[in-house]
Amino acid sequence: MDCYYCHDESDHNATDISRGESELLSDALTVFILQVLIYGVTPGISAFGVAGNILSIAILRRHGLRKCSNILLVSLALSDLLFLLGFNNIPKLLYDVVGDAGMYTYSLDLSFALYVMFTIFNILNYSSLGVSLTLPLLITCERLAAVFLPLQFRDVFTPRRIWCSVFWIYAFWYAFFVHMSLYLTFSFEFFEPVNMTVGLIKRSQYHHDHLGTVHLLESLMSYLMMKIPAVATLAGCIAIWLKIKWVSLARRQLTMKRARDATRSHTTRILLAVCTVYTITCAVMSLPTFIPKYVYYTMTSDAPSNLSKIMYHLMNLAVCFNCSCNFVIYILLNKNFRDTYRAILFTCKSLPVRGG
Repeated sequence: MDCYYCHDESDHNATDISRGESELLSDALTVFILQVLIYGVTPGISAFGVAGNILSIAILRRHGLRKCSNILLVSLALSDLLFLLGFNNIPKLLYDVVGDAGMYTYSLDLSFALYVMFTIFNILNYSSLGVSLTLPLLITCERLAAVFLPLQFRDVFTPRRIWCSVFWIYAFWYAFFVHMSLYLTFSFEFFEPVNMTVGLIKRSQYHHDHLGTVHLLESLMSYLMMKIPAVATLAGCIAIWLKIKWVSLARRQLTMKRARDATRSHTTRILLAVCTVYTITCAVMSLPTFIPKYVYYTMTSDAPSNLSKIMYHLMNLAVCFNCSCNFVIYILLNKNFRDTYRAILFTCKSLPVRGG
């Protein structure tokens, strides 16, 4: 995950510090690995994820949005789609990895236009990520109620309430990161290391005037996006899995009852698989907490080593994978989903070709 507070002049100076013999990987090998990740692996997975999430939304809409589980899966697919579009954007690529990394080496007007687009995509990226990392907790709560309180489930979880919950989750994270965007500013100035005037994205005066608030919001973001949802989701998934195992053993001989429960069981299996992948992703994203020497949330702070640069991009890759793999889970675990997918493909193939 990128660090939202990026790029200050001190960061550029820090990255110029020579680390020499302390490096585990050579600069040439590091550049090669980063190019493979940035230009090949991550865009490839993201492109698959964009297509998969679009298909997921189309298929789930065909199945109807009157079921709470379908509403949650559509909302998750939409947030994953928006994250992938926001993460893989040209302004960020031009700023971070093209030419002299960490600056826009263009005219004032073009650099400022890229900065505006960078900010918009950054808000889309982080806000959608916040939604994607929060919704699994709501999904887990919905499944807990379905498994442990089947008689009261329809009274507690209604489509209207689910839509309202999803709306407020989206609204919270978009408002949160619109405010966070105020901590960045654009500066077009002479930059001595490259001996030219460049566009820099720096910490704003508003950021420096509210450092206490900044640290508080960073901690809040960490807890609300990763720590609390991940731990609660993991605990909920374990409880659901144990309940399903117990019920399965108790009803092993009741064939008809098992048949009636098949649909609910399939839905639970799908949502458990989604939450399992999500929990693993959160564990990967938490690596900087446990091994800060080798893993950073950003490439631009504290002169990261070559190994930490690679680990940083592997963390980004894990998030992109999390937002791209749900379509595969639906296809593998849901026959109705597979049938609808085939129907859409056959419909597209059978459309008449019009032309002269």
